[in-house]
Amino acid sequence: MKTVPQRGEVWFIDLGLVAKPRYALVLAAKCDARLALASVVLITTQFDGTAYEVPLPRVRWLREQSYINVQSIQPVKFTEFVRKAPGTFDIDVTREIEAALKRWLGIEAP
Repeated sequence: MKTVPQRGEVWFIDLGLVAKPRYALVLAAKCDARLALASVVLITTQFDGTAYEVPLPRVRWLREQSYINVQSIQPVKFTEFVRKAPGTFDIDVTREIEAALKRWLGIEAP
């Protein structure tokens, strides 16, 4: 059975030689699409205080204070998903990430 990540889940992913393995938040994933891809934003410990970064609450499965920079949005093959994180983020955190993503993409809220 293949791994199909779900929107809002956090997964440890292996991006291969070009980047180190890390956690990422799944923004979208569909198994009925032509490509077996999910769109994710990476979780990082780097923070510059821009409008495109969201501080994450401290959780036991992240060793350091972490952030999501929505500029890191990227496609990830389902085969690169290693393991699901042992927890999730509150809906308010997800809304902050979505608002930052809309700012980055220039999408105005209705």
